[in-house]
Amino acid sequence: MNKKSSRLKPIEKLAEDKEKSAIAEMVSARNTQQSQQQKLNDLMSYRFEYIEQFQSRGKNGMQSSQVQQYQQFISQLDVAIRQQETTLEMSVKILDESQNKWRDKNSHKRALNKVVRRYKSEEFRALEKTEQNAVDEQNTQKYNQKNRENNS
Repeated sequence: MNKKSSRLKPIEKLAEDKEKSAIAEMVSARNTQQSQQQKLNDLMSYRFEYIEQFQSRGKNGMQSSQVQQYQQFISQLDVAIRQQETTLEMSVKILDESQNKWRDKNSHKRALNKVVRRYKSEEFRALEKTEQNAVDEQNTQKYNQKNRENNS
């Protein structure tokens, strides 16, 4: 007879593989989110430095075409920052989804492991009981045989 715990081994392995896959997805999503955050930080830092440079040069006087070029570039940076913020929000959403997926896979794996441990425990107790019954039967037979020998 196939033991219940043995029959669940392939399912247990599959659950473990799915959890490992979910972990890999989560790590990838976290790396992407961190990378997107760094890009946003870089853009904002560059914008800040560029505005400081603009203000510094403006103190010494600038031609209107130069002011217009600075303002146009700052506007382009603002657009890039908004786009990067949108990209970052998407990567945060993907990270959240991957974390939820991992929690689900992890919970499923732990529940399955618990069932397998319970089955193994039941199987062990059944085996102990069978062995104890065999020992008891053997002792009963020895006792009965001894009694017959003494009564003869």
